[in-house]
Amino acid sequence: MFYTVFSTNLGPNMQWQSDLLEYSWKQVGQEGMLIRLVATDNPTKLLQQKYAQCVATKPWDVHPETGDSYPIYNKPASLLEWLVRDQPEGTVLLLDPDCIFRQPVIRRVAPGFPASQKWINLNVRKPDSKHPFGLPPGFTFLSEHCARVDLTTEPVMIPTLIHTDDLRRICARWLELCGVVRQHCRNAQGLPIWESDMFAYIATCAEYGLRHDPISLGICTNWHPDEAPDAPIVHYCQPILAKNGRQLFGKFNYKPWTRIDTSLEPEFDYGGDLIATINEYIDCDGKAAGKLSPEQHPKRGASVMEGRVKDDILLEVPADGRSVWLNVSGKATWDLCDGYRTIRDITSELDRKFAVSGRDISSDVMTIVEQLHRHGFLEVT
Repeated sequence: MFYTVFSTNLGPNMQWQSDLLEYSWKQVGQEGMLIRLVATDNPTKLLQQKYAQCVATKPWDVHPETGDSYPIYNKPASLLEWLVRDQPEGTVLLLDPDCIFRQPVIRRVAPGFPASQKWINLNVRKPDSKHPFGLPPGFTFLSEHCARVDLTTEPVMIPTLIHTDDLRRICARWLELCGVVRQHCRNAQGLPIWESDMFAYIATCAEYGLRHDPISLGICTNWHPDEAPDAPIVHYCQPILAKNGRQLFGKFNYKPWTRIDTSLEPEFDYGGDLIATINEYIDCDGKAAGKLSPEQHPKRGASVMEGRVKDDILLEVPADGRSVWLNVSGKATWDLCDGYRTIRDITSELDRKFAVSGRDISSDVMTIVEQLHRHGFLEVT
């Protein structure tokens, strides 16, 4: 089996990134299963994707021993839980949520033979006392935590193709070393380095003798195209720039789902591919921000089933398995979506009902309606 797997929590940026990744996965016709690992304290209230299988895992955003807050701990922790509990077998294409496909990935790997994107500009040298595993200066602390720092492997990063047997072997150690790197390695501002999981992965693979085939698999958006030619995946970890240097897109300040300006030409082709994918998704699924107006009439979908538990409500579409839990405010909004009231009417009625003095709830109501419409629970006319 071939699994495309990515890990998220329920942070505000995780949903739109997951939706975009899922859309691109479907558009290129990628074979196999798409797995979204979701770190959550409440697995019964797990929002479902259209095509991806959402798998609830225990949250590891904060290290239980050091108290270090680093959501990427969820990556090895969630992978380990999924691998041990569900026992998948086959090739895993491991991605971050800020990735999109522009071509399908057809390569498969056997146990002991992973392949991965080469980490551009990271030079691994011959290991010595100052360079455990051949890593750059600043990692001498690993000698206190690793028995054989004279081992080495290739400088690789996400995306990675790895067999489930290998991933199952290394995930616990990967998680452990990730915490070690976070404790000891600091950036210029004195903070734990954000790439801790990447360095921990290299060290772990060196310990387990996993030598990767460094291939062109996923281009980062601050690289020159020649550094990862014809990569089937775009990893938009950095902003997309126009040829004149203007920023066209950045994941940290992007407002979903707003169209991206196409009047300026991106510096590189992969930037154009990312922008085209975002805009196509907006056009295809009707996700343009502001597309719904206060004068439109939302109506509960005929195929949606309801399950009410105390103050919450579970909405389900049995035909394709979509489901979502709504809290008190979401439930109150849902109940008023009868096809006759406008969004403005619903807002006014809720304002009177809950008497939210001095607070404008219109944006809250619009957000709920837009999200339910986006995922097919509401029809809007």
